[in-house]
Amino acid sequence: MGISRMDSQSFPLNDGVEARKVAIGCIRRIDESASYANLVVASALQKSNLEQRDRNLVAEMVYGATRMQRALDWAVDRFLMKPPPAVLRASLRIGAYQLLYTRIPPHAAVSTTVEASSKKNKGVVNAVLRRVAESLPIEWPNEGIRLSYPDWIYELVRLEHGEDEGLAMLEHMNDSPVVTEREDGYIQDLSSQWVVQSIGAQQEELVLDLCAAPGGKATAMASEGAFVVAADLHMSRSRLIAENIERLQVDTVWQVTTDGTQPCFAEKAFDKVLVDAPCSGIGVLHRRADARWRIRQEDIARLANLQMSLLRAAKNLVRAGGELIYSVCTTTKAETLSVASEFTKTVDGALPVPVEDPIWRRNGEGGLILPQDHGTDGMCIFKWRIE
Repeated sequence: MGISRMDSQSFPLNDGVEARKVAIGCIRRIDESASYANLVVASALQKSNLEQRDRNLVAEMVYGATRMQRALDWAVDRFLMKPPPAVLRASLRIGAYQLLYTRIPPHAAVSTTVEASSKKNKGVVNAVLRRVAESLPIEWPNEGIRLSYPDWIYELVRLEHGEDEGLAMLEHMNDSPVVTEREDGYIQDLSSQWVVQSIGAQQEELVLDLCAAPGGKATAMASEGAFVVAADLHMSRSRLIAENIERLQVDTVWQVTTDGTQPCFAEKAFDKVLVDAPCSGIGVLHRRADARWRIRQEDIARLANLQMSLLRAAKNLVRAGGELIYSVCTTTKAETLSVASEFTKTVDGALPVPVEDPIWRRNGEGGLILPQDHGTDGMCIFKWRIE
């Protein structure tokens, strides 16, 4: 299995009790209040006095235990009479994560997790984690549990990409994500950088990024010399764009808060329009630890309808001879090929521009990247020339 394993030489063992207390608290909060894992971790670390290696340990355990919670719960529930309350569940997940997916010695993983648990739960945590340690290596009942995905995601990915490619994709998205930094210091996955590269924004072109938050693609296009309008629906997300514009000291990006399905721009005003649309995020489940448990199968059809509405509105904003670009960080056919095909068939004056860069797999007239292809996010892109 491709999950990154923490080295026992790199992380605290006997002195890591406080880190495990923080991690257990994070898991409990995520479970009880359905809070986003990244926000919970950031808040907990801000309030703590942990050293950097302890902070790294907390992040790895919380994100890892959140991704792998289905597998972890199955591994511990074999030794419980009934489902545990949230506070006990949190301790068991953190302990089991160390046992199953790190190189931390079992005795250290068990003892520090027991010490970090509430007094009421210490005995149960100790007994269950020791049983889990004795049961290694685990014989999993099925691949969905082993890989820790909802059944519908497991089945959909295998159906749409084939057994080998689908399993490789699911395995890869259980790894901790690679962090890539642009020359200007902005953290952005390579697949997103390749979307910008495929857009090919030119000097002094006027480009609209219709769903721009947090501003990574908009600032990247501006660095190529384009004048960029960065639009987004939500004021809170628009603030993220503003923060990145200021931090990167970009002076050729202008912000607008507007509904992309009913944008406030003149028709045929832009040389290029990018619709980096809201999507199911199936291609970035390694980066968003809790996303696999949040997205529902029925959300995909709703998102595909939204994506089509955004494309239809965006098409009217492109000047004759300009380009419309559609990108999503998902790989579902409903949000990629189906949306692009319907748009091409039902909208006059939009001619597909094939994506022929070898970085991308051919996906109809568009391009597709699966996470295992280059160790990046999963991404899809389509382009049209507007008459």
